[in-house]
Amino acid sequence: MEVKQQSSPWAAAIPALLSFFAILALILDAGTAVSAAGRGLQLCLETVVPSLFPFLVAARLFTGSGAAQWCARVLGPVMGPAFGLPSNGAAAVVLGLLGGYPVGAQTAASLYGSGQLTRKEAEQLLAFCSNAGPAFIFGMVGGLFGSGKIAAVLFAIHIISAVLTGLAFRTRGRQVPAATGRAVQPPSKQLDFSAMMAGAVKTMGLICGCIILFHVITAFLTRALGTWMPPAVEIGLSGLLELTSGCSRLPQLEAAGLRYCMASGFLAFGGLCVWLQTKSVIAPYGLTGRHYLAGKVIQGTIAVLLTWGIQVLFPSWLPRSLPAAAFPNHTGLLRATAIVTALFLCAMGIWCLQLRKKAGKEEALDV
Repeated sequence: MEVKQQSSPWAAAIPALLSFFAILALILDAGTAVSAAGRGLQLCLETVVPSLFPFLVAARLFTGSGAAQWCARVLGPVMGPAFGLPSNGAAAVVLGLLGGYPVGAQTAASLYGSGQLTRKEAEQLLAFCSNAGPAFIFGMVGGLFGSGKIAAVLFAIHIISAVLTGLAFRTRGRQVPAATGRAVQPPSKQLDFSAMMAGAVKTMGLICGCIILFHVITAFLTRALGTWMPPAVEIGLSGLLELTSGCSRLPQLEAAGLRYCMASGFLAFGGLCVWLQTKSVIAPYGLTGRHYLAGKVIQGTIAVLLTWGIQVLFPSWLPRSLPAAAFPNHTGLLRATAIVTALFLCAMGIWCLQLRKKAGKEEALDV
């Protein structure tokens, strides 16, 4: 006889109570919500959309044109021995490091959707393939510290921590042929650009919605707890909730060493906002991302430890005395880096598409 497990009444009561208090807060303090939502919307329009949307389009073109298979042939020898994954997963790792959150997760989900990865492989890949991109690290974080050298060190730490996290999630005893990849059906020779653009726009809307929502949540928490909470704890909570908000407040900290460690931790963890973005882009493919949050916690811990170690062993790499923050002067670099890299990926995808069409014509002539 089967016994049905009854769900706890708190399972339904807690979301209802949270919704009630959220609505009550919006009614009683609408000004805070409007102001925070405005800042989030401004951030999306001025920074997030220009730097991320080209990558969302490029990632879809990259995976749909066959360029991902070219990337697999080049980097395939590393994926198997290092991570226990097929070579097809290399595209998600590369695009995740170039495009920023959540391009790596989007690419991994697309590879799974097209049959180039199994569900288990895609879930494992999600633990370390989604990362902050160079446009954000050099453009915003480098601007906050007023130094491209510091941004380069933090970016190197970010890459190393992602690789070490991937090694931590490697399936023991698993041997995957690195050079051959998986037998999959080739992508369509006719790319549906309208569907590709529609998918990128939908993903961009979900990302911006998450950013605006977490700006409002962070504003209310800061207003409620900021009166007694130490500045470092308040900034840490802000960064754990939303990456950009936490990074933008780092100049408020006096200790340079703490700034570096918190910046590195924020970049590696990504924040709950990025986690929600990732869930939104992988959900249509039926992926759960069950390893994602654990991977981000591990990567964040590794990044903080590496940052602390570099400050001890190589203090000149991360100097204690910092120049004045120069973020406004680096916003152009953020956009330019993002657009140039995205255009390169688009060109690579179009080039691979043309090569495939040419090969198809040659096969037809041979027949």
